[in-house]
Amino acid sequence: MTVPRLKRVKVSSEQELRTWLAKNADGTQSVMVVTCDRNSRDKFVGSDQVRAAAAAHGWAAGRSYTLRGNLVGHVVSHG
Repeated sequence: MTVPRLKRVKVSSEQELRTWLAKNADGTQSVMVVTCDRNSRDKFVGSDQVRAAAAAHGWAAGRSYTLRGNLVGHVVSHG
C-alpha cells in the first residue's frame, strides 16, 4: 500500500499531539501525525489516543500506516 505524501508532524506524547492540534485548529489540509510504535514505550502514542485527540480538537483521524523503523503514521484532516 502506498503511503500518501503529506506534511509529517512527529510527536512523542499525547500532550504534544494535543498541543499541536490546538495550535493548528484552523488548518485545512491533511497531515500525517508520526508516532512511535509499542516498542518505544517512553514515546508511544496509540492509534486510539490519536483518534481521541483529533476528535477533541475538530480533526478527523483516518488510516494509519507502518513507516520505517518503529514509526507509525496517522492521517488526520481538519473536518
